[in-house]
Amino acid sequence: MTTLLIALVLALVVALLWASGVPRAKPAARGTGINPPVSWRVDDVDSLVVASYNIHGGKGLDGRRDLGRTARVIAGADIAALQEVRAAGVFGGSGQAEVIARACDKGWLFAPTQTRWLRDFRGNALISAFPVHEWQREPLVNVAGHRYRNLTIARMRIARRDLWVLFTHLHTRAGRDLQLRTVLECFGRYEPAVLLGDLNTTRADPQLAAVLQQGAVDAVRQVLGDQDRDDRVDWIITKGVEIDAGGMHNEGVSDHPYFWATIRF
Repeated sequence: MTTLLIALVLALVVALLWASGVPRAKPAARGTGINPPVSWRVDDVDSLVVASYNIHGGKGLDGRRDLGRTARVIAGADIAALQEVRAAGVFGGSGQAEVIARACDKGWLFAPTQTRWLRDFRGNALISAFPVHEWQREPLVNVAGHRYRNLTIARMRIARRDLWVLFTHLHTRAGRDLQLRTVLECFGRYEPAVLLGDLNTTRADPQLAAVLQQGAVDAVRQVLGDQDRDDRVDWIITKGVEIDAGGMHNEGVSDHPYFWATIRF
């Protein structure tokens, strides 16, 4: 009897561990404010730098995971959207968004896409020198197993104007077109607005082409010109602002380049 009881307990423990390890979608959420830095940037600015960076969990092409390098890449951005960001570990500590933001003395909002092992697991993040007045996170449709994704919309008040920042990371499998449609429809509701993220979609996509033909601006293409690649999947799309400058950083800190643009109201 004792052996049977032990076997049943062990089986239950194994089942619970397996169940907790299965990725689950993070539900929708909304809030006001984000984790603050030592001090917010509150000067009456006319322009600011926005950026998008898939940080690959802080792992560079040399196989080394170094969030300090990641922080140095984005240090010049006022608002940066990061993808493939890891949450705090099972035993606590700081998540990658917090580590990077603190190194830059900026605020941060982690937007987890999934939970695993009874905790937030991975997702996207907003790193910002400006306070966020309100935000909402919405899960995107998923038809490709446990590859959960979301869209986060943040409203900032900068230079006495509202700026809407949308950030996301779409997957590469079936259903991406549906996710992209949702993201672009949401982007169409706000102005001035900036859409930042790894869309896993190139300029050849008809949905993106339609949005750009309707007045939205591909900021990366505008600033890079002939140096831009047609197979680029990382995007900065703007509406209701002017693009003054921008660039790309691609020195192996991640498996994706870092893209930035200076926007002006």
